Amino acid sequence: MEIHVTQPDWWYDDLKQVGLDFEDETEVSTYDARQGGSSEEDAALLHRLGVTPRTAMADIGCGTGLLACTAAAMAGSVRAIDVSGAMLRAAQARAKSLGLANITFERDGFLTFAGSGDLDLIVTKAALHHLPDFWKAVALTRMRDALKPGGRLYIRDVAFNCSPDALPLTAERWIEDLVRQSGYSRADGACHVREEHSTFGWILERMISEAGFTLLERTHDGVYATYLAEAPG
Repeated sequence: MEIHVTQPDWWYDDLKQVGLDFEDETEVSTYDARQGGSSEEDAALLHRLGVTPRTAMADIGCGTGLLACTAAAMAGSVRAIDVSGAMLRAAQARAKSLGLANITFERDGFLTFAGSGDLDLIVTKAALHHLPDFWKAVALTRMRDALKPGGRLYIRDVAFNCSPDALPLTAERWIEDLVRQSGYSRADGACHVREEHSTFGWILERMISEAGFTLLERTHDGVYATYLAEAPG
């Protein structure tokens, strides 16, 4: 009998929770307030990224679906992708309450979502840091292949814009700011630095380029970074 193996035995399990447990309903119910996002901010971003009723896009690491549902009101189709079943249930409830029919929900991660080169745009916010750097690089090639030629990738995440020598002070200041400005605790911030996989901005930029993207824009706001990149055309 022929056996088909979809992934080799050394492939990383990107469905496992890293750091905070987002299968915990309490984490899910408080997520939006702690992140501090809004549909208005997301709509402005999506307009800037050129989303139209013809756009096919994906939100990888969609969380409670705030951005994905905002996008569904603007785009032709939206794929909302997350490794957390609890997050996806919250996103589905949001979409149902808004009467959105052009959005689908997938329990997958960067290394397991299906891609066939038919997307105009991929957005991922505060999610790529869940992968170790080795697998971030692989994830970037998978997102490249999921995009149409010339399609765009938008990333916003924690990316330390400092040297390794400066990391202790930079991380400490970031945790202090996190506690002051959000509902996250010091333990949450320490867990992020210790157990999740946020990297240096200069490493992430090199990985984006090595995946074949053209980096169009990059900004650093403290330790938060945004990147807009274009797939090869």
